[in-house]
Amino acid sequence: MISIEKLQAFLPDLSTAALITSQINARYFTLFNYTDGAVLITKHEAFLLCDFRYIEAAEKNASSDVTVVKFNKLYDTINDIILHKNIKSLMIEEESVTVSQLSQLREKLNAELLTDSGLSEKIRAIRVIKTADEIAHITKAQRITERALTELLNYVKPGVTEREMSVELEHLIHVYGGERIAFELITIAGANTSLPHGVPGDYVVRDGDFFTFDIGSVYNGYHSDMTRTYAVGHATDKMREIYDIVYQAHMKAAEKIVAGNTTADVDLAARDYIESKGYGEYFGHSTGHGVGLEIHEDPRVYKTSTTILEDNMVITDEPGIYLPGEFGVRIEDMIVVSGDHSYTLADLPRELTVI
Repeated sequence: MISIEKLQAFLPDLSTAALITSQINARYFTLFNYTDGAVLITKHEAFLLCDFRYIEAAEKNASSDVTVVKFNKLYDTINDIILHKNIKSLMIEEESVTVSQLSQLREKLNAELLTDSGLSEKIRAIRVIKTADEIAHITKAQRITERALTELLNYVKPGVTEREMSVELEHLIHVYGGERIAFELITIAGANTSLPHGVPGDYVVRDGDFFTFDIGSVYNGYHSDMTRTYAVGHATDKMREIYDIVYQAHMKAAEKIVAGNTTADVDLAARDYIESKGYGEYFGHSTGHGVGLEIHEDPRVYKTSTTILEDNMVITDEPGIYLPGEFGVRIEDMIVVSGDHSYTLADLPRELTVI
């Protein structure tokens, strides 16, 4: 796998290895999901360490670029590899190893632990560029979400509750192939749409409400993330005005999602437009974030971020305006950087739709 090769190139010498203990990163490098074990990557080899519960599945499903090793006692097996490969030092994930875990690693392992090697930062830099397979999985998750939402819209009408729509949508996501929902679904209506992360409750939808769906599913471990705001029955002139401002901000941000621009360029394109229309104080969150094995990954798309966009980064474009006590509007797509242009993974319309 190219990802393993990139990490191996980061190792300074033959006597240094990377010890990966976080479940997400272990899955990323091995293509295998499990909850107990570790991955050890040396300059020329990669080892997936599993106990008896996972060994058969790992041998069938893990990447062919890793050697699957069964352990009875994890630290003893790691020490065996350390001895036979003449490993003197181990890089560890600074961002996911707790103080307690670090103490245990120091007690059990026969190698120097490098706590400031930059391993976590390097892994983030590798993961931020998606492979074709990763983009395909994210796209599949998006299609599942879209199919579920498209069916659900047949039932969105005055009299239903936010909670009912959330429960039904989660069911449909499973029906159409989602492993699970990508996060707690946001299905909110009326004045509740002014809450960027509102929780669906017993509010009864009324004619003339906005209904916001911030939703996503997981396919083969990869997440999707999409927001659509619909008008139920009809929309007032003010609702249409705010919606159009958010839509234009969304499109202006999308135009900046090209290789060579920074994520700040993307954020400011949306933020400056909203501010120019007099609603800057009502847009308080970042314009986007990366998506992949986690729903929120690098890069952060905010006005102070300096990440330079590169091909095959996947980021969200999700400006919004939230008027307390009235309503809110957010429009969100996942967008893939591709040279001097980009393409959205969403097929559903972004323009205002009255249902």
